[in-house]
Amino acid sequence: MRRWLLALASVAIGCGSSGAGSTGAPADAAGTCDGCGACCGDAGVAVDGASNESSGPSEGGTPSDTGGADDAATSSADGGSTGMWVMGYYSGFGSALPVAEIDWNGLTHLAVAFYLPDAQGNIDESLSQGNAGPALGHSLVAVAHQAGKKILASLGGSDSESVWQGSTSSANRAAFESNLERLVMTYGFDGVDLDWEPFAAGDHAALQTLVQDLRSAMPGILITMPVGCENNNSPDDLSFFGSVASSVDRMNLMSYGLSGAWQGWKSWHSSPLHWNHDTSTPIAIDSSVDDYLRAGVPHAKLGVGSGFFGECYSSPVTAPDQALGGSTVVAGDGTMSYANIMSAYYSPAAYTWDSTAMVPYLTFASAHGSQGCTYVSYEDAPAISAKGAYAKSKGLGGVIIWTINEGYIASAPAGQRSPLLEAMKTAFLQ
Repeated sequence: MRRWLLALASVAIGCGSSGAGSTGAPADAAGTCDGCGACCGDAGVAVDGASNESSGPSEGGTPSDTGGADDAATSSADGGSTGMWVMGYYSGFGSALPVAEIDWNGLTHLAVAFYLPDAQGNIDESLSQGNAGPALGHSLVAVAHQAGKKILASLGGSDSESVWQGSTSSANRAAFESNLERLVMTYGFDGVDLDWEPFAAGDHAALQTLVQDLRSAMPGILITMPVGCENNNSPDDLSFFGSVASSVDRMNLMSYGLSGAWQGWKSWHSSPLHWNHDTSTPIAIDSSVDDYLRAGVPHAKLGVGSGFFGECYSSPVTAPDQALGGSTVVAGDGTMSYANIMSAYYSPAAYTWDSTAMVPYLTFASAHGSQGCTYVSYEDAPAISAKGAYAKSKGLGGVIIWTINEGYIASAPAGQRSPLLEAMKTAFLQ
């Protein structure tokens, strides 16, 4: 999780990291964000909450709120027949997904991660592949456009705040913006995804200026921003996001990797759709969506997030909403890809559906698999279906995926190697 990957934060375009191998760290005593995904802090006094579990998935339970229809006109008309976006991140590192194997039927947009700015305004185009990086970028752009899809260059990622600050400083901003414009034009990208992590109040003015300058220099490009989920025990002032929303095409919640073994927490889900109102599991998609909507982000410009990876807890935890008892999250993004979960952990006997959070999990009586998991939280097709129904009911703009690489099952028959993208097509685009 320390290799320039997306993550979740309490207020910001990220405040931790989400990637191969790391599960973050607890916040300090004051509850500030210190790479713990949820900027968790002390969860406060625990209140027991039932998980309302059953042995199989349920299709109900999504809100009926249809607010936001009046915001549809503010949304870019680049989505599928529903007008919604499914924007998948393709990482130039980690699990391999051949460009020719990308399932474009489940996508409207692709974001290529990550192009890395430095503190002087230069941009590293290697995609962590050295000299092969530029060739990969050109190949992805060509194939995306051949499929009739939009493609964006994603910049930044985990722990990138200092280089963003340097690149957007008064001394370097002009050079950085020129390099960014050159990147878009050279490759033929349709836009940029600005992943500034962590993102503090002192960064607001610089980001606002950057977005305005990009709009002026390249009026037709798409501009998106991943943003963090909110800890319900310590919500942030999100007014900046409401004000900048008019200048961007999408703000997308990094609503994955939300669980952790932090002080005051119980075990929780990686990407829970609904909050259980337990202060020891103080984060979920629905409550964060409501926070951003109240801050003034238009419904049609706000997207939710889906992780094609899960998280593995060690003993004694075997399910969500349990006291940790010394359990830790021992593996996540990268190691616990959906492909790995299905090949090494999944079985019908281990599967349980949480009809409150609307996500599945796997439970084991003893350490299981190479990571020694006793509880695995992840997303599957029924969870994606529930997310799609919820997003439609709220009039939201769509969904982002971190990463489509991790959902690719190379050993499956041709046409069946990206089952979660097939679920995305049904849930969001039909």
